[in-house]
Amino acid sequence: MGFALDRSTIAYDRSSAKSGTCASMPLLSTEMIPAAFAAPKVLRRLNIAAVGLTLAASTAAIFGAFAHDFSGLVTGVPTLFVGMLWAWVLRLPNTVGSSKVRWGWVASVPLAALNAGIAAGALLTSEGGKDVISSMVGGMLLGVTFGVVFWVPALLLTLAAFGLPIAWAQTLAKKGLAGEERGERVIGAVCLALALCALLVSFGQVPVPASSTEAQRLTLVAAGLVFMRIAAVLGMLTGGASMALALVREGKRRTFVADAESGKIP
Repeated sequence: MGFALDRSTIAYDRSSAKSGTCASMPLLSTEMIPAAFAAPKVLRRLNIAAVGLTLAASTAAIFGAFAHDFSGLVTGVPTLFVGMLWAWVLRLPNTVGSSKVRWGWVASVPLAALNAGIAAGALLTSEGGKDVISSMVGGMLLGVTFGVVFWVPALLLTLAAFGLPIAWAQTLAKKGLAGEERGERVIGAVCLALALCALLVSFGQVPVPASSTEAQRLTLVAAGLVFMRIAAVLGMLTGGASMALALVREGKRRTFVADAESGKIP
């Protein structure tokens, strides 16, 4: 009995068991092959969103834990967008010259600096400076330069928590769909766990500034706390969804292959 499977056809020849040949004839068209055999684009997109959301929630939770008068919006919002951009860039197959180093890893440094700069600029602007543009530009320069003591350790932690699992998923993807799905499942699990930790940390934070009672500042801190929790919950949902989808796809593929091998599929 011979069985061959690719993305376009499934060849199955029951007579090959007797003849000892591997001759096959296409029995199923592309339309009949389950979507579980297609590239897992939805999985990738879910995890890109999960990484950005989890990074945003985690960053806001960490800074908020050390400074209760610090709004999670300052670090959370920039990290959300830069984090998703980073998660997408890290998946690009392009390498530096003839080396095996992907441009995504190289781009991690300027993206981390950009994130720190935007956050620092937003922080100075939120302090109530009269010149918004000067505060934003000055804050960005401080964040990129002197803020290196913050964003370099943060970058290393990010690469360890998210970069390595993504790289591992890319390595597994070279072995086929099953390998890629296992890698994506791990990324989803990491996002689910870290987002849950960020959510738990947020409940230990009180939305009351320690150094000010101004209504505007109170509003910013409270809004940051809400943003942090929403990002954490969405990070858990997207991470969990990618894990569930990977398992469902794997189950459908195994069932389909087993049915084809047993002759249940005409």
